[in-house]
Amino acid sequence: MEIRLKNGEILTQQFAKANDFYLMKSGRVRFFLSMDDSGGEIEVGESDTRLTPIGWSGFNSPGRYATTVKVDSLSATFIKWNHEELREILEANPELGTAFLRDICGRARDLIKIAVKILNAKAPSVLPSLPESSNGFTITAPSPEEDLVKFLRKSAFFEAFDEVPLEFLSQNVERRMYAANEIIYTQDKKSDGLFILGMGKVRFSYHSENQANVSFTQITTPGFVLSWASSVFKANIINAHAVQDTLVYFVPQTSMDRIIKLNPTFSPQYFKRLLWLISHQLQAIRARIIASRLNHEVVAISNLIDQNSARLTLTSPLHKIPHLLDNKLTVTDAIDTLERLKEHGTSLEKTVALSSLDILEGIRKEQQFYKGLVNVYNSVVGAPKDLPAEQVRKISAAAYMKIFDHQEHIIKGQENLPEKSGNIFIYNHLRNHTYNTLPNQFQITLDSHFISSMVLMKKYGDPGLRIVRVGLSKEFAHQEYYQRLGHIDVFTEDSGTKPKKLKKQVRQMFYNEAGAHLAKGGNLIISPEGNSYSTEESPGPFKSGAFNLALSMKKEPWIVPVAMANFEKRARNNCFSCLILPPFKVSDYISDPESKTEMKQFLSEYQETYRDYVERALEQSRKS
Repeated sequence: MEIRLKNGEILTQQFAKANDFYLMKSGRVRFFLSMDDSGGEIEVGESDTRLTPIGWSGFNSPGRYATTVKVDSLSATFIKWNHEELREILEANPELGTAFLRDICGRARDLIKIAVKILNAKAPSVLPSLPESSNGFTITAPSPEEDLVKFLRKSAFFEAFDEVPLEFLSQNVERRMYAANEIIYTQDKKSDGLFILGMGKVRFSYHSENQANVSFTQITTPGFVLSWASSVFKANIINAHAVQDTLVYFVPQTSMDRIIKLNPTFSPQYFKRLLWLISHQLQAIRARIIASRLNHEVVAISNLIDQNSARLTLTSPLHKIPHLLDNKLTVTDAIDTLERLKEHGTSLEKTVALSSLDILEGIRKEQQFYKGLVNVYNSVVGAPKDLPAEQVRKISAAAYMKIFDHQEHIIKGQENLPEKSGNIFIYNHLRNHTYNTLPNQFQITLDSHFISSMVLMKKYGDPGLRIVRVGLSKEFAHQEYYQRLGHIDVFTEDSGTKPKKLKKQVRQMFYNEAGAHLAKGGNLIISPEGNSYSTEESPGPFKSGAFNLALSMKKEPWIVPVAMANFEKRARNNCFSCLILPPFKVSDYISDPESKTEMKQFLSEYQETYRDYVERALEQSRKS
């Protein structure tokens, strides 16, 4: 029958029983996913293509609508079938049923293409150019102990089939070995068969017309169907290349067509299973759309699990994942659980876990970053008590450098570093993000550690001495950490109220200790602000301490400005930026070291100059 709906009317409601199946005859629709019990929702797709299928989740268990579909034109018309009645028609005529279901799969595939384009527009990622290759592979012979039927039975896709069609498939498999960086297939080009991962690692990506890219998960799951486009006579939507030496089982489309023709039971089952696969691929892409729009992966994964809750057992570990992800101290537990489910869960759990891990790629990197900070702290407080502070500082720097092996960062201006040490490095001090606070409430200052480790240690073989604030009496971790490193203490606004006499004593100790370190040829790292800010607010008002110290030295040291950006942000989807500016002598700007007026004017003007440095550091992070 044919039905007509007006603009804004709902055709299907997410999670409702999928009693009916529709083909859109005219008009336009939008697809939405519910976010919470309050009725919030987010758009994840659209279509104005004639004969777009809607409600095809009813072909597979649990038979519930995956999205809320609303009319987005003045009106829209749909051809409607009751699923039970449609099933009877297709079963009565298997040949017609196969052709119908194959056509629905092809049209549903177009919804994946639309979703990929939306994701590309919302969350493009910088990727290296695709490997240049002629789709080279080597055909290899199977080993005597290889049991392909048993292998296929373990695949989330093929586990639903009887052994007879699997036996036929196994006899028509071509074993293709792809070397690292070899292209397996290319987007917008037709493939001539079914690609199934045997072992290795495959990366998916999408390259848009405007040169933006979306990187998808790296697949390592044996039995994962890498490409099925040939089954519906369509081109590949995305690219796939081998990340490492990879075995792919290839079933030619001619063999697939033969089994579809000869086995009337297998044919409709295969295309219903293909709809199941398309549904999960759409879920995964739409979950990433949610994550990119809300910048909240936990919400996206919660929604993904909710969509599959009707088929998950009440004891499935997947139900715990959103709660484990909600606290940084249990994120590792969530990731470990998903990794286990990806390998040993039920068919549904494997599929959801794989999609979740793809969404969590940024959080996984952030968790690795956080664990690195914990390691830095432990490397300091756990150092042997008889080890000199100078050696502990080098151990700390080495541990900190490892964090940035996997974290996006950029350093420019290394050519401005003086050849010899014995300089004062100044920087704009950025506040720490609360996410990086360790369980003992201690915060490792990211910017000063970065300069020590990634700049000074690499250039001079020594991380230098930092000037750190005197901790409050309750900040035991702060005191233990910095005392072990042997850095120089000074009072700041965050040090609490201290007697003036004590402040003067500490200030004089600073000049004595810092001056002695410079005189011996050591480097100092000082923030002239005495407080921390966001990148956008930085720098704050400069204090004169670092510059007075330079003027007081018999041999005046160079002042090396280092502009920092984004160190107050979470590591996720962030590029930490460091810009080293040309060094200068304070005496070039102040003729009378005793003149407070000259110093005040210099500090005011130099703060404005430094603001430009910070802007440049921020801009270089945007271009990286």
